[in-house]
Amino acid sequence: MFCTRCGNKLDPSSRFCPACGATTNPAASPFATDPLYAAGKLTRPRNNRMIAGVCAGFALHYGWDLNVVRVVTALLIILTGVGALAYIAAWVIIPEAPYAIPAKST
Repeated sequence: MFCTRCGNKLDPSSRFCPACGATTNPAASPFATDPLYAAGKLTRPRNNRMIAGVCAGFALHYGWDLNVVRVVTALLIILTGVGALAYIAAWVIIPEAPYAIPAKST
């Protein structure tokens, strides 16, 4: 696998090119194989969330770093009251991801 921007060889599990910082193929994402995330629907995941999964949902949907989304959200809540209202509105509006039922093994 090679970087589309600079042409350097990439590790198949990497998300970014170590030379130029470009994002790699989105198909390499672990969520690309999941039909829920492949459809592009914004949902609040049931795992890896702290309060309601709003930050985790945005991070998964747009491919952002989860910690950066959480820090920006915390700053918006602390600095403005609009951040808290927006978070609560997103909590109500964004649907929760369905339960993942494990495949039956024989």
